[in-house]
Amino acid sequence: MIRIIENLLILYYLAYFLIDWIFIVIFIRFVKKENLNVADNLEFSLFPVSIIVPAFNEEVTICESVMMLLALDYPDFEVIVVNDGSKDETSSVLERQYPFEEINLENRELIHTKAITSIKRYQNLILIDKENGGKADSINVGINFSTKKMICTIDADSVLDISALKQTVQPFINDNSVFVSGGQLAVANEVELRKNTVVSSRLPKNIWVQWQIIEYLKSFMIARYSMSKLNSVLIMSGAFSVYKKDDLINVGGFLTQQNRSSYITKIGGFGEQTVCEDMEVVVRLWRYFYERRVKARAVFLPHPVCWTEVPDNADFLKRQRNRWHRGLAETIRIHKEMIFEPKYKSIGLFAFPYYLLFELFSPIIKVFTVIFLVYATINGYFNQSWMLLVIIFTTLTSAIITSIATVLVEQWTLKNKLKSKEALRYKSINDWLTLILISILGDFIYSPFRIFAQLTGLIDFIKKKNNWYKFSRKGFGKQEEQ
Repeated sequence: MIRIIENLLILYYLAYFLIDWIFIVIFIRFVKKENLNVADNLEFSLFPVSIIVPAFNEEVTICESVMMLLALDYPDFEVIVVNDGSKDETSSVLERQYPFEEINLENRELIHTKAITSIKRYQNLILIDKENGGKADSINVGINFSTKKMICTIDADSVLDISALKQTVQPFINDNSVFVSGGQLAVANEVELRKNTVVSSRLPKNIWVQWQIIEYLKSFMIARYSMSKLNSVLIMSGAFSVYKKDDLINVGGFLTQQNRSSYITKIGGFGEQTVCEDMEVVVRLWRYFYERRVKARAVFLPHPVCWTEVPDNADFLKRQRNRWHRGLAETIRIHKEMIFEPKYKSIGLFAFPYYLLFELFSPIIKVFTVIFLVYATINGYFNQSWMLLVIIFTTLTSAIITSIATVLVEQWTLKNKLKSKEALRYKSINDWLTLILISILGDFIYSPFRIFAQLTGLIDFIKKKNNWYKFSRKGFGKQEEQ
């Protein structure tokens, strides 16, 4: 039995490392060829965008976020802030900043949502107040009252580069089969704002933030970019993504318990909910297109186009990772019919099995592996020197992945002369070495912590908990103009 378990674990981790290295090869192979040649304003004007900002208790960051959104370099867009029954001054701070006028719009309930209490407009900025119904419900309200062809969802605590929207809409211009586009997130903690632009010259001192910088570079960017190249990406961050409005209407919008759309009802999703609406809607879109045998693509961009504030302490971070893992479990449960189903092509045959085995079940298998290795070593089944070599190999692999990701992102960003290079969190060789060392340390501290958080998420999923676990925002620092 020991040898059977040993061989199964060896096969599992060999597959795990093989996929990781395939992702690295894809990343190296393609990222250098990425270019940012964008269309002219005339072409972008054919793709007008409604930017939907769901907001709940966002008084700290909402004004700065809206100010930056209104300054985006894009020929035709509107910003729709949906205040989801906030208990703070989210609406009030905006109303003090902009001279809104209350307007009466006809009922546009394409998607059923919670009740709306007021709608105000100032130029291309719309403020909608509604009863509390959650983030997905707020986005659906925004979709209902949007007037543009494209829908961009962005978190109220996120900041975009002035050219980010063009870069993210570009894939739709290049290929009509693209149904969602998104980009790499960058950690915004401790950055400063100057003339509505993110600037930073130092690595954050908070080690929890440092670990997430590495995680965003290594785990999120390399994996999602590679999955995108394999046309198998299932997650497009809700912090910043772009969709076609018609596609979202056809699949019923974002999933909420009160959503009564015909397609959601057809696939058995009526009354369902998830704490990770961004993943579920992408999976549902894949399902919709493949069931109709329509060519579809989801595009993940490799460069940092959106900065977002991340948890800066263990408690808030555990809650966030708990929610992410619950959301993964909920999405797989809702769309379980897609697993190993050939008609869903790479999504059913590769993406779903990957997320099931190497993401959802990963914390359980890793904990079991540790218990098994300790038991086997104590009872003399394994050589201690062999165990040490395995640990060293794993750690070096992690450090190599981090090194490759950070160097390639920096060089690609500098080569393309992006303004976002000012937000790179490693400005010197010392910063870069610090990230590598922190990455190695994270294998022994942060990784076990993340596994624990994911396990609590699985337990909460089994208990059918739907807590959002929102963490407190500190906002962005401001730097005086020079």
